[in-house]
Amino acid sequence: MIFSNKFICAGKKYSTMKKRIPAPLFLKIITVSGKIQKAEITVCGLGFYELFLNGKNITKGRLCPYISNSEQVVFYDNYDITDLLKEENRFEFLLGNGMQNAFSGFIWDFEKTKFRSSPKLAFAVEITYTDGRKEVIEADKSVKVAESNIISDDLRIGEIYDANKNERKWKNAVTADAPNGKAFLSTVHPITVRKVLKPVKIFREGNAYIYDFGINTSGLCRLSVNAKKDQIIKLTFAEILRNGKFYIDTTTFKLYKNKYYQSDTYICKDGYNEWTPAFTYHGFRYVKVEGISEEQATFDLLTFLVFNTDLDETGAFSCGSETLNKLHTMSLNSTLSNFHHFPTDCPHREKNGWTADAALSSSHTLLFFDAADNYKQWLISICEAQSKEGALPGIIPTWGWGFKWGNGPAWDSVITELPYQIWQKRNDLSAFEICKESIIKYIKYLDTRKDKNGLLAIGLGDWCAPKNPRKAPLILTDSIEAFDIANKSSEMFSAIGDTRQAKYCKDFAESMRISIRAHLFNKKTCIFKGASQTSQAMGIYYGIVDDNEKGRAFAALMDIIKRDKYHIATGVLGGRVLFHVLAENGEIDTAVKILTNPTPPSYNQWILKDNTSLCEDFGECKDGLSSHNHHFWGNISAFFMEQICGIKVCADTINIEPHFPSDLNYASASYNSVFGRVSVSWKRKNDIISFDLEYPKNAKGIFKYGDYLCDAAQINKSIQLNISKAQQ
Repeated sequence: MIFSNKFICAGKKYSTMKKRIPAPLFLKIITVSGKIQKAEITVCGLGFYELFLNGKNITKGRLCPYISNSEQVVFYDNYDITDLLKEENRFEFLLGNGMQNAFSGFIWDFEKTKFRSSPKLAFAVEITYTDGRKEVIEADKSVKVAESNIISDDLRIGEIYDANKNERKWKNAVTADAPNGKAFLSTVHPITVRKVLKPVKIFREGNAYIYDFGINTSGLCRLSVNAKKDQIIKLTFAEILRNGKFYIDTTTFKLYKNKYYQSDTYICKDGYNEWTPAFTYHGFRYVKVEGISEEQATFDLLTFLVFNTDLDETGAFSCGSETLNKLHTMSLNSTLSNFHHFPTDCPHREKNGWTADAALSSSHTLLFFDAADNYKQWLISICEAQSKEGALPGIIPTWGWGFKWGNGPAWDSVITELPYQIWQKRNDLSAFEICKESIIKYIKYLDTRKDKNGLLAIGLGDWCAPKNPRKAPLILTDSIEAFDIANKSSEMFSAIGDTRQAKYCKDFAESMRISIRAHLFNKKTCIFKGASQTSQAMGIYYGIVDDNEKGRAFAALMDIIKRDKYHIATGVLGGRVLFHVLAENGEIDTAVKILTNPTPPSYNQWILKDNTSLCEDFGECKDGLSSHNHHFWGNISAFFMEQICGIKVCADTINIEPHFPSDLNYASASYNSVFGRVSVSWKRKNDIISFDLEYPKNAKGIFKYGDYLCDAAQINKSIQLNISKAQQ
C-alpha cells in the first residue's frame, strides 16, 4: 500500500464567501496490460473526495477520507479494485473543499490558515499481474481536470449545483504542494445513511413551502422534481419554528458581519431531476423550499437522508416512564446527529470537534454504540494538535484557534477520557498507547500553570449552566478536572505496567487533592467553594471528600437541591456527575424528580417544548443562539443503564448494582460487552423485584443491592428480591 505524496490540483484559486470556485473533477484513464492477480487504489482528497470507477461511485461513505488539519495529519483510504478493473478503466475523482478550503469558519479562523488551499488529490493505483509484474500509477500532470456541476460547496453553508453544466473543458492538472502532515490509513467506520424520512407535514409561508420531517437530526435532502430548465430551487434548513414561522437563528451566527446559514441550491435541467449534495450536511427538522410551484410542492419532492458515522448499536434501555424513554431517545439522537467521523458540538452552524463535548459524552456513547475505532483515529489528531508546551486546543481539528480561549482541563480531559472509557467499556488499552506520551506532556504542562496554592484556573468552567444559579468557580472545576485527569492516567499506566509514570501521575493527583481540600473545601461544613450543585456533586463524585465526610457533603448537596426546588442548576460538568451521585447515595428518586421536573430549568422542559434532541442549554430553548442539538448533556443515558438497571462495565469486570425509582414499575437494559451480552430486566410488584438476567460466562463481577450480594458465578437467570429487606 502506497501513501502517495504526489498531489495535484485544478489551480491556485480557492473559494471565499464572495467568490465561489467550482468543485474540480479529475480524470485518469488506465489501461490494464495483462491478467490481474491483485489491484488496489489508495486515495487522499483534501478536503473531501468521491471516487468513480468506470462510471460507478465506489466511495466507502460520505465526507471521505476524513476531517483533519493536513499540516499535522493526512488520512488515506484504500480500496481493493481487483474485480472491478477492465482492459481500459476510467477513474474519476470529484473533490470538495472540506476543511482544507473552508470559507465559512471565520469564527474559528479557518479562513486565515496559511495552509489553506484549493482541493488537492493524491492517489496510487497498484496493479500486480499474475506474471509477477507490478505497476504503480500515481497522480501527475497527465491527469485531466475540469469544472464539475458543483459550482460551490462548503461543509457548513451548503452546496450550489447546476444540472445544465455538462460540457467538460478538460485541461491538465497542476502539481500542488504536498501537505506536511503524517500519513495514516483511515480506519474509521464510514459515514452512511442510517434511515430515510418522508415529510410529516407541509405548509405554505409566503412564497415558500415549509417541510416538517418530525425530528431534528442530521443529513441531507434528496430533491426529486419535474422542472423546466434553469428553474432555481433553494432549500434552507432550520431546527425550530418560532411563533409558527420558519426560524434559522439557532443555526447561524447572527452577531457576525459574515452571517451564514445552511442552504442548498439546485439549478434544474429540463425534465426529471434528482439530486443530493455531495460535500456537506445539515442539522435540521424543517426545510424552507423556495422556487417551486404549488403543483411541485408534494410529499415526494424531498426525502430526508439521515446519516452519520455507521456505528453498530451495543446497548439498549427502556423503562416504564414515558418521559425517561423520550429523554433517552433524544440523547441517542443527539449523539448520532453529532457523530461524523468524530463527535462534533452541533450538526449545523459549527460542526467542530469540541473536546469537552466528546469527553462528557464518551461514557454513554461507548455503552450504546461501537465508537472505539473512530475515537482512536481522532486521538491521533488530538495528540498532533498539542503545542510544544503541552497545551491542547479547544477544538480539533484546528489551525491554531482554541489555545488562548476555549480550552482548559475540563476540555483537555478528552486526551484521557477517551482512552479511559475505551479501556473501561471494551477492556482495551490500545487507545491509551496512542496518547500516553502526550498525556504525560500535558500533565507536566499543567504543573507549570498552578498558582501559589497549587490550584488551576486556566480554561472554561461549568459551561451552559442555567441563568443565575450558584456557580461552581473555575478554580474548583479546573482543579478537580486536573485531579481526575492525573488519577485516571495513573490507573492506565499501572494497567500497562509502567510504574514510574503511574507514580508520577498519582503524585500529581494527590497534590491536587491536597490543595483543593486546603483551599476550596470547608472541612467543618463539608461544603466546597461555590456551594452549588456542581461544586458538591463533583467533589463527591471524584473522591475529593474523605469517607467520613461523605455523608455531610451529600447532605449539603441535598439542601442545595431543595433550595433549587428540584431544578437542575449545573452546567455540563456538574450535569455529567450529579445523577450518578444521587443514585449512589440513596436518592434515585431525587435524580428522577430533577429529570422529570416539568418547569424550567429541566430536561423535561425540552420535551414539553416539542424538542426531539437535547438542547445546548436550559435558558434559550425558543430562540437566540442556542443550538437544539447538542450531545454533551447525554450522560443521562449512561445513568439509565448504570444506575436504574445497574449494568456497570469496568474493564474486565461487569457488576450489576441497580436502583429502583419509586415511580418505575419496570426497566430493562442490555450491553454487548467484549465477554458477551449482559442484560438486566426488572419488574416491581409492591416490594418484590423480579429480575430476568443474562450474564456472560467468561465475565467476573457481582450482583449487589443493599445487603444482598452474590458473585458472578452465582448470578442466575432469574432473581426475586425483597427490596425492603435487602435495604435493612
